[in-house]
Amino acid sequence: MKKGIFVEDITKENMEVDSSFIVIKKAIFTSKNNTKYMSLELKDKTGKIEGKIWDNVDLFDNVFEKNDIVSIKAKTRFFQDKPQLHISNIKKVDKTIDIDGMRNFFPESERGIEHLKEEYFSIIEQIRHPHILRLFSVFNERKDIQEKFFLFPASIGVHHVYMGGLLEHSLSLAKMGIHAAKTIGGDIDIIIAGSILHDIGKVEELEIKDGFKYTDKGRLMGHIALGVIILKELIGDITEFPVHVADVLANIIISHHGMEEWGSPKKPMSLEALVVHYLDNLDAKAMGVKEHMKENMENERWTTYHRLYESRFYKLPEG
Repeated sequence: MKKGIFVEDITKENMEVDSSFIVIKKAIFTSKNNTKYMSLELKDKTGKIEGKIWDNVDLFDNVFEKNDIVSIKAKTRFFQDKPQLHISNIKKVDKTIDIDGMRNFFPESERGIEHLKEEYFSIIEQIRHPHILRLFSVFNERKDIQEKFFLFPASIGVHHVYMGGLLEHSLSLAKMGIHAAKTIGGDIDIIIAGSILHDIGKVEELEIKDGFKYTDKGRLMGHIALGVIILKELIGDITEFPVHVADVLANIIISHHGMEEWGSPKKPMSLEALVVHYLDNLDAKAMGVKEHMKENMENERWTTYHRLYESRFYKLPEG
């Protein structure tokens, strides 16, 4: 599929735009003169832009949903010194887009996916427990899982929302976990394995179908349950895998959200599970704030209100 112009290149008034974007926000409002209009936030790998539909609102409302990839025809207008798309036609892209095509719509990890892959294999080489090492040999043979793990975002809209985000997030936990274990204790090999596998269920929770979407299985079961199933499948191919290690790894996956209100059916019940839980919470929230700061600054120092984290955030001056 031909992408067309990118957001970063939409810089002038009255530009004719014929391109495709992901819909990340969609809402219908009523103007002061009592006419309906649709407000959209559209995204590609280079940034976000606001879109407005003033005509045929009811017709277009049934054409697409949030998180769909859409093809639009529009003209640019500037509002409060920012470009805006006044959309005359919009339709959902029905053509299947492969994972390489998705690179047009999601930015890639700033650290580079190839670099992250090298980092992944380097961390795996540090494992000394023979059965855990075998676990990752089996994992690396499962290309259907590994490719998604390397390329998927960590989430659709909360943190690490970019290609390679799941891998970057998991490696961040592993690296911090190694230092934590050296400082406060815990089995380094189990912490590495638990860090890398804690979100592995997301390779089944999400799919590439006109954008990253939740699968039926993902909605019904969630990534925690799916992660335990994947772990059990991988371990099932290993002779005499220690039961206690399998159980602790399963508890890490089950408990990494920390408590039932946050989606975990069990609390962390080992030192290693506690380490992974708190590092997961730290890395996800810190990255969520950093991503919020990129495009939601109220002024030079303060962000706009972050609804999920229920706060504004202060950005330190550089230097």
